[in-house]
Amino acid sequence: MKKPSAATIVAVMILITIGSVSALNLIDPSYRPLGSDQQAADHVNVPVHCDQGHYLADHHCVSACPPGFALGNWSTVSPPASFSGGPCMTSDGSPVSIYDLAGSQVSGDGGTTLYTIVSDVPLVKVLLSNTAYQGYWSLKVSQPILDTLPTLASVPDQRTEIATVGDQVATFKILRIDPSTVTGNRSTVYPLGYCCTTMTISVGDDVGISCEGLVEKVARIDFLDQKVWFSVQIVPHDGCPICLSGDTVIDSPVGLLSVRGLAVGMTVWTMNQEGERVSAPIIRVSKTPVPATHMMVHLMLRDGRELYASPGHPTTDGRQLGQLKVGDLLDGSVVMVAQLVPYNQSYTYDLLPRGDTGFYWANGILIASTLK
Repeated sequence: MKKPSAATIVAVMILITIGSVSALNLIDPSYRPLGSDQQAADHVNVPVHCDQGHYLADHHCVSACPPGFALGNWSTVSPPASFSGGPCMTSDGSPVSIYDLAGSQVSGDGGTTLYTIVSDVPLVKVLLSNTAYQGYWSLKVSQPILDTLPTLASVPDQRTEIATVGDQVATFKILRIDPSTVTGNRSTVYPLGYCCTTMTISVGDDVGISCEGLVEKVARIDFLDQKVWFSVQIVPHDGCPICLSGDTVIDSPVGLLSVRGLAVGMTVWTMNQEGERVSAPIIRVSKTPVPATHMMVHLMLRDGRELYASPGHPTTDGRQLGQLKVGDLLDGSVVMVAQLVPYNQSYTYDLLPRGDTGFYWANGILIASTLK
């Protein structure tokens, strides 16, 4: 019988390695290669969002948390009803893996001090402005766990993300990792979030979002371990069109104000953390150019209120306006019309009032701001 060549043996070893990696993603979720507060230089660190009915445990989406773990608790308020896929936590606020916190807003003191966990090597936490973020939901995490993470004043301009098959990196979802290329689905975020175009990328290719100033280039491909390193950089940008139509009016103590004419220092109505309607000065405004192909979502509520805005504009409970469907609730009323329509103007607009939430009323509908 003919003996197998060295190349054949190597190929078989590679297949066994890949099979082991694939099997690793299916093993019992109690598998814990690291302690809940430990980090490694090559651990996959990008955020994971699990489907409804599944929970996050060491970068795995599982249908039931490991023994001793349950879906994490929330500070201040609960997340929106549409939220799913939270991390499995112990009763004292420890995750299965510290990497399960990536991308989350967290607090170790019941919501008084808020951080966002940023994917980097190592993971870091960024202190959030209380005035801009208090009132939103945050995951309760053990303070000793948070203390293991370096604290930064802002998201670093350069960092490293590590991802594997199934992960979403900026606009790109990884489907297959080969020795020198990565195949996946790339979404078109702007002018509208269409999914997807299947494409193959290699070292040096960028899957970032240019209008957000996000450059995310493939830096390294590890075929054997099935990991991809991305070099992330934040660069100057003009902003993305995720704002309001120029025909929108904003509620204020002196009446309705055109969003086009707003300026810093003008007073509008906002909502404080107690849910009270209060007046506050505007601290930021934006006017963002949009391409001729930009689409807007047209919403009409049962009570007659109506709004045109970019699909990515946030609601007060963390959803996006473009995600709303007929029958959903928005600001206490039922959505009767939710459709995408062409936009015939050159700019979109937004504002940020001073206060606990940054909320404001646009065409009488309470929404959140895209500005921070």
